[in-house]
Amino acid sequence: MISPLTKNELRTLLKREESYAIHALLFIAEHPGTHAAEIAKGLQMPPAFMAKALRKLVTAGFVESQMGRNGGVKLRVNLEEVTLLDVIEKVSGTLVIDTCQTKERCATQERKGYCGLKLVWLSTTVQLRDLLGRVVLAQLLNSADTAKA
Repeated sequence: MISPLTKNELRTLLKREESYAIHALLFIAEHPGTHAAEIAKGLQMPPAFMAKALRKLVTAGFVESQMGRNGGVKLRVNLEEVTLLDVIEKVSGTLVIDTCQTKERCATQERKGYCGLKLVWLSTTVQLRDLLGRVVLAQLLNSADTAKA
């Protein structure tokens, strides 16, 4: 088990924007037509950061946003068909552990003829992408309902 850490000692894998986007999609599924300010308040997140995450979700086609009294944010997708990996990559781009694995030859390969790290990063990326690609957002909604019971 990991020992308790202070906030300053944490280094998260997800970018804040990715986390906000995932939480926002789940919140919107439970509260369709909710306004951005209500989403930020409900998730205890800064409104400016939430607005940025929501813009990315609109651009990616996950949600639609309508202004006005009868407006709000609504899902455009079925969460049975959206994975954690889908959201992360639509918000921030293709997920890799390190960019060296995307190059044909990294600096270490140039110098030594091989790079042991490249295989580690590639293997880790494949496993992480596989795991995140199997977690469907609708499952997370259902697991929350089960946890309440």
